[in-house]
Amino acid sequence: MSSTPAALEALLADPARYLAGTNLNVRLPLGQGLLNTVLDARPDDVPVEHLSLEPLGHNQFILHLEVQAPVVGRVRRAITFSSTGTVSFPDQPWLHLDIVDGFKLFDKPILKLLHGQLAERLPKGVELTTDYLRVHVPALLTAADQQGLVPLIHQLALRSEPQQLIVSLQIKA
Repeated sequence: MSSTPAALEALLADPARYLAGTNLNVRLPLGQGLLNTVLDARPDDVPVEHLSLEPLGHNQFILHLEVQAPVVGRVRRAITFSSTGTVSFPDQPWLHLDIVDGFKLFDKPILKLLHGQLAERLPKGVELTTDYLRVHVPALLTAADQQGLVPLIHQLALRSEPQQLIVSLQIKA
């Protein structure tokens, strides 16, 4: 039995029908505690032993991670990302995050070597290089079985303040 209310299930099943005429701007501040609770709910088959997010000011945040990596063993890193630009649909569907700090001397060659294996483990629509992380928002929503939301999202931006990640979203139907 689903714990989602029937009205919400109906809205998610056919959002264009139930939200026709909507032009909604949402600013959603997500606190550090909530973000880390969500990150803790990752699938069991992911070789990540620790994962947490630390939002900073100036649209930067640090991803703390500890992984059990092939060949090199346990690896701990604090990778600083900077959010750039706004996702707009359908013209620019990629959320782009620059990696500004956190990789050590041998990390980049190892990441390049393991790129294919890493790409297979990342969710559909997520692309990681040694310089950036990109998320194709429509592909990620589709992989999460929420493709009905894709045509409703007009713009999406990710910003940060100390201890908060802020999602700004414009929904049009």
